[in-house]
Amino acid sequence: MKFVLIFIFLVTFVTYIQAADYQWGEPDGPKDYLIAKDKVKKIFFLGLRVTKKYIFKQRDTDALTITAIRITDIKKKYDSTAEIISGGLGSKGVAIRFKSKKSKSIKSLVEIWGR
Repeated sequence: MKFVLIFIFLVTFVTYIQAADYQWGEPDGPKDYLIAKDKVKKIFFLGLRVTKKYIFKQRDTDALTITAIRITDIKKKYDSTAEIISGGLGSKGVAIRFKSKKSKSIKSLVEIWGR
């Protein structure tokens, strides 16, 4: 019985750790500036997957080049996925599509660095 409880705890812990956190690129210390920090949220719809598109644009006059993007799943149990659909590293903007699991919400934190 004790073994079963430990096994269940370990499986739960590993699942929690492997939540949908993503990172493209690496912020390079003082050279990179945090240029955007936004929460992306969308409420669930029973029995369906929800999607949300996040678009980051800059003004042309003082636009920085994106060097790193970090997405953190705020509610680990939601386990939403994220994919870059346009732009990204080396460009001035990015579009990211978030998808949830069935009957789950999207609640993530997006951080974008540039220089």
